[in-house]
Amino acid sequence: MGCKGLLRLLVVCAVLFWGPGGAAHGGQTKPVRQVLVLNSYHPGYVWADAVTEGLRSVFDGEGSSLRVTFEYMDTKRYQPDEIFETLKEVYGLKYQTVSFDVIIAADNNALGFLLLYRNELFPGTPVVFCGINGFQDEMIAGHSGYTGVAEDYDLAGTLDLALSMYPKTRNVAYVSGASTSSRINRNRLLEAIPAYEERVTFIDLSLKPLSELKEALVSLPDETLILYLSYYLSPDGVRLTVHESTSLVFEHSGRPVFSLWEYTLGSGVLGGMMLSGRKQAEEAAHIALRILDGVPTEAIPVLRGSAIRPIFDYNLLRHFSIPHNSLPKGTLIRNEPVTVYYQYKYVIWATVLFLIYQSITIVVLMRIIARRKRAEEREKKLETQLRHSQKIEAIGTFAGGIAHDFNNILGAITTCTELAVEEVGEEAPAHEDLAHVLKAAQRGKSLVRQILAFSRDKDQEKQPVQMKQLLKECTHLLKTSILSTIDVRLNLHAESGLVMADPTQIHQVIMNLCTNAGHAVENQKGVIEITLDSVDLDEKAPLIHPDLSSGRYSRLSVRDNGEGIAPENMGRIFDPFFSTRKDRGGTGLGLSMSHGIVKRHQGAITVASHPGRGTIFTVYLPCAHAVEPIKGVGEEARERKGKERVLLVDDDEQMIYGTEKMLCRMGYEVSAYTGSLAALKAVRTDPRRFDLVLTDHMMPYLNGMELADEIRALRPDMPIILCSGFQDEAGDLPPTTLENHGICAFMKKPFNRTELGKTIREVLNSA
Repeated sequence: MGCKGLLRLLVVCAVLFWGPGGAAHGGQTKPVRQVLVLNSYHPGYVWADAVTEGLRSVFDGEGSSLRVTFEYMDTKRYQPDEIFETLKEVYGLKYQTVSFDVIIAADNNALGFLLLYRNELFPGTPVVFCGINGFQDEMIAGHSGYTGVAEDYDLAGTLDLALSMYPKTRNVAYVSGASTSSRINRNRLLEAIPAYEERVTFIDLSLKPLSELKEALVSLPDETLILYLSYYLSPDGVRLTVHESTSLVFEHSGRPVFSLWEYTLGSGVLGGMMLSGRKQAEEAAHIALRILDGVPTEAIPVLRGSAIRPIFDYNLLRHFSIPHNSLPKGTLIRNEPVTVYYQYKYVIWATVLFLIYQSITIVVLMRIIARRKRAEEREKKLETQLRHSQKIEAIGTFAGGIAHDFNNILGAITTCTELAVEEVGEEAPAHEDLAHVLKAAQRGKSLVRQILAFSRDKDQEKQPVQMKQLLKECTHLLKTSILSTIDVRLNLHAESGLVMADPTQIHQVIMNLCTNAGHAVENQKGVIEITLDSVDLDEKAPLIHPDLSSGRYSRLSVRDNGEGIAPENMGRIFDPFFSTRKDRGGTGLGLSMSHGIVKRHQGAITVASHPGRGTIFTVYLPCAHAVEPIKGVGEEARERKGKERVLLVDDDEQMIYGTEKMLCRMGYEVSAYTGSLAALKAVRTDPRRFDLVLTDHMMPYLNGMELADEIRALRPDMPIILCSGFQDEAGDLPPTTLENHGICAFMKKPFNRTELGKTIREVLNSA
């Protein structure tokens, strides 16, 4: 066969193979499209969360063919001119190798950022915006590839609705703050005011500091309505959440508050012609899908006048005695409870008519009265539980905020102290003092973990605990810490049993109760009597405490003969931060923490007291059956040394100092960085320079997982260890999540030398 014949044969084979019937042209899979969502605000902000929910409700239906990346710019807490340049550098670094098919810009600051930097960061990528306040076509004039949904809220419609509901209104006070959205909303109202000047007088409450705003709200004249235009940033720099802002306006004015956005409902806003953030996001998501399907951006006009309807808050309608039938047709009512009556009203009416027919109306009425009384009692109990839960939630917010920094501090103390112990030697006078410092650091670590568990209602690992042994230890400790004039008596009954518990937490409960008893009798010759026995509770157990059920319980009683508790304080003793000894250093956390610990152990705590006759606290804990107490087994710490090269990254300088020095003494060659970007630059310069990366999780610019992703992209086989003081965040991530980010091990701060050496060796050996 000649060359021409061979060439013809190759062409025929290519046509058969790649043609419409060829194998290579088989079933085509839908390509994966990349979508970037740039949100102006931060997670947890109500409007931002509503936008995210709306986008996900549409994008989730696309399955694995759509990959959506969310970025939050946090411009509620940082001004654009403070953060835009930094965000530009971060996004440029993170996405320099990613090509997005469409970008969603949520709210004004995100759109403004893209108008400045899209052509540099994401050249040619179509942009779909939503939630744009005060949108004008001039905003995107001269910029190609932009379309979306304008936030055209109905200001005139809300004013007309408010005045129709309150025809005697003489004044409308409007409230707005110093943020960008507040300024836009205020300017739009000023344009609308001339059309209403003959009907009402407008009172300007904008741009007032918090103290002045409160005074102005309290002193508003009669027949005044309030128009809320957002107040999340005061002129003096105070930042408020939606809940805090709307609650402040309602509580200090007591007047009907109207608004333009659905997300403001729930904390003092009555209602209005409202715009939904979720609806805006859903419409923007559908536009993005059209663009992904090939529709040119220029062929999709900006959507104006998105669906707006009257929406009201059920609780405020009841507060102002506004009947539902007086509201406009098509009104939505939010936060309306689903009552038994609405679910079964036809059955109830049929039953009532039947009972009337049978002439037993009196019996029916008696039963209704009895049910109502029980319902009122349950409602009071639920209200009490709700108030307690809200206080616990406040502690959780506080504890979560300090845990990371506190664990970093403890980590620096632990590492530096261990280094000092090694230097001074066992014979030095300071050796014992340093050992006490290490013990105190461990107690601090345990205390942080307990506060987080208590405030977040998270169960700790439990084991069989012998209460007798625990009480003997606590009693010995108590006798060394209270006045010698106080007689401590311990009564241990033979059949007290085991309990399934966290021994550290139960130890804290016992010490809290005994310490309180010591304070109650410290100014007299007092007696503290501690009794442990067991008790079998039958079906009448709820009479002792509503949380108890029938069964066998270990019962601990702590009785003192002190001054007792005043009757007016009995209902508050388990409240967080309530203390009658604040002038003497009391924090009000001891009894509240004890109550939370006992409740998490499926037990109960009760109190009985009479002024002048003493107090007795009783703790019930369910007995454990057919188990034995766990005996402690000592494990010798073995030195884990090496000679590999370690990249250490942590934004806490004290943590860097101690950890770097400790690793060097273990024999490792350490390069330490206090910034994730600098560390990433070092890896980029020479990806084979390091044998292992030890990085903190919560850091500016790139957190630990994001840094791990970037490093693994440069060197996929790099062993990485992640550590964090946020024990309830990264520590709760499933192993699959850590593995997906290339994390080989996770360590909770603070860690000691043994834990660090063991973890590093295990990771390096497995690698």
